[in-house]
Amino acid sequence: MSSGENQRRYDEIMRKIAGRKPFGEKARAEQSASPLGRALDMVNAYDSFARLTQDTYPNILCHGPKALHGKAWSSLVVWYRQKGYHGYQKLELFGVWAHYADEELLLSVGIRKLSYRAPIFDAGVYRVAIENGFHLYYDDDGHPPGGEDQLLYQASFDTRERLAHRQALADILMEWRRKAGTA
Repeated sequence: MSSGENQRRYDEIMRKIAGRKPFGEKARAEQSASPLGRALDMVNAYDSFARLTQDTYPNILCHGPKALHGKAWSSLVVWYRQKGYHGYQKLELFGVWAHYADEELLLSVGIRKLSYRAPIFDAGVYRVAIENGFHLYYDDDGHPPGGEDQLLYQASFDTRERLAHRQALADILMEWRRKAGTA
């Protein structure tokens, strides 16, 4: 990055920091009125992913969960990185997305890899900020997995099949926990 790009990114980060709520102030969970949010509620996404952040893992630090929304998608994600000083360079976003593709409501579970994008790194500030979100340092909106991402599950969402979707999500989360070293 050139010095001009670094300064622009630094100014943007400082603007985002100034506009944040004080640390420790939790966002209120609200019931979603949108079909996308309801699909995530029906598969118990929040509670399922919240359990992941309550465990201690031997090699990773896991944060979240956080509900994110875009124009034609909603998601529930956790984010994690390798332990150690240089672990901040790559962050993985693990989540479930309800999104539209060709007028069809899809439910997708996947892992997206994000690279650190800020011009500087301050371990103390990063440690506190990363617990509340990843946007500031990784410049990503949390959109659904695409071609370069790891797609673990994708199916058309049908409310009559919600228990099958819920079971598929539970199986994927159990496998992730096993690989992370806690199950």
